[in-house]
Amino acid sequence: MKKRYNYILPGFITILFISLSCNRDFLNVPPQGQLTEEQALIDPDAADKLVGGIYNSLYSQSTLGVNWIVLGSIASDDADKGSTPSDNGFNVSDVDNFTFDANTTIFNNIWTGYYGAISRANKALAILDASSIDESIKKRLTGEAKFLRGLFYFNLVRAFGGVPKLIVVPKPEEANNDEYQTRASKEEIYDLITADLQEAVTDLPEKGETGTQVGRANKGAAQALLAKVYLYLKDWQKTYDLSLAVMTSGKYDLATDYTNMFREVGANNIESIFEVQTGPSKSTTGSCDGISPNFSNFQGPRAKSGWPNNIIDGKVYSGDLGFGMNTPSEDLANAYEDGDKRRAGTIIFISPTSTTTLWDGFQIPSQPSVENSRYNYKGYHSPFKETLPCSGSVNDKDNKPKNIRVIRFAEVLLMNAEAAIHLGKDAQTPLDRVRSRAGLTVVPATEANIWKERRIELAMESDRFFDIVREGIAGSVLRAQGKNFVDGKNEVFPIPQAQIDLSGKRLTQNPNY
Repeated sequence: MKKRYNYILPGFITILFISLSCNRDFLNVPPQGQLTEEQALIDPDAADKLVGGIYNSLYSQSTLGVNWIVLGSIASDDADKGSTPSDNGFNVSDVDNFTFDANTTIFNNIWTGYYGAISRANKALAILDASSIDESIKKRLTGEAKFLRGLFYFNLVRAFGGVPKLIVVPKPEEANNDEYQTRASKEEIYDLITADLQEAVTDLPEKGETGTQVGRANKGAAQALLAKVYLYLKDWQKTYDLSLAVMTSGKYDLATDYTNMFREVGANNIESIFEVQTGPSKSTTGSCDGISPNFSNFQGPRAKSGWPNNIIDGKVYSGDLGFGMNTPSEDLANAYEDGDKRRAGTIIFISPTSTTTLWDGFQIPSQPSVENSRYNYKGYHSPFKETLPCSGSVNDKDNKPKNIRVIRFAEVLLMNAEAAIHLGKDAQTPLDRVRSRAGLTVVPATEANIWKERRIELAMESDRFFDIVREGIAGSVLRAQGKNFVDGKNEVFPIPQAQIDLSGKRLTQNPNY
């Protein structure tokens, strides 16, 4: 499925102040498009599109797009900010160096992006609850909405710790109530996440069963995400049980070719458990839909001086490939074992003396013409061999239809191995499967080796910062890379000052900010 659902929920509500104004008018946005609440109450197709509207928020720059790359990847030891030394777009320098504060713009962007998405989920759930559509359809759509809300809150709690718990659609006159303007504890948010995902596990069909669609959440996706949540909670038995359920379902396996998995040909393959869908569809306004501005462009190799045109199959591409942000670090490049096939599929290495040729024939000049020596291959979308943006232009750099891989089967294997270590069960077999695909020999299934394998397998997929915080090694790892990480502070990011101000100071700040 490569389409966007062109619907915006009626009465769309974002209680946590998307606007930096105290004006409450944003609580009463009128319906857009043809979908109405009345239709969704009785029409299964309308209800399906209502839930589809939640999926639309996944590719926002402020949910799983560029801003999330900055927090999950650039803040970690996997990546440097890259680009030109003076470029601080998306606050990349501030986050990379841990010189940010509560007024740094990216945190408010992420906050409002995620609460906007949560509001969509809450609105859909309220309408579905009152709907008279077929119970089996209602059950599936409710499970999808709960899955997505669980994902949104999981990312929020990992980034900020305890946050406001918004699970209903408040009436406009209730928007200023304390319960919507104060923080729930981290534990309360995790309770909400696990409850949502458990319901999704119960209600969603298996991959390929009646009602499922490629790109929509199913039982396996809910089990895998819930296993990951329990991994963070160190509930090893539940992590083990849920990951094992995915492993034994017969629905997933490791893809044969690691490198192809991150290209268009690898989208939604046997290894994909959940990924964000994109495509070249157009909305009624003629704009590009389902494509996050800048996702590939943000990470593409950046010219230091002019580049010659690339011409392949009669198509002419002019200039460089992007802003050059999120460049793989030297530490990551050196972490690969000899013979690891994943290295070449993860990092574009720019030659200091000769042209670098990418998989599709695209040629990048030698280092004197390029800003950085390494770039993220997983973020590359070919202007020649893959689907063009909806504009149809080979030179449309901002809107390349690049799916985001959120959960893969390899991660499920590594979660299972990590949990097995703590339970005295077989961790060697799942670890060996991941390493075998990479062309590597057997190593003992110790916790340290599983953590290392997780880093290499998921490199540049915007999870590393949260992993090293979870593992309790963030301070030592990041300070060794010259980052200004402070223990007892930087394990979470600051609550946006704009949100604290607009709550009348009822939102409290994280320690030491």
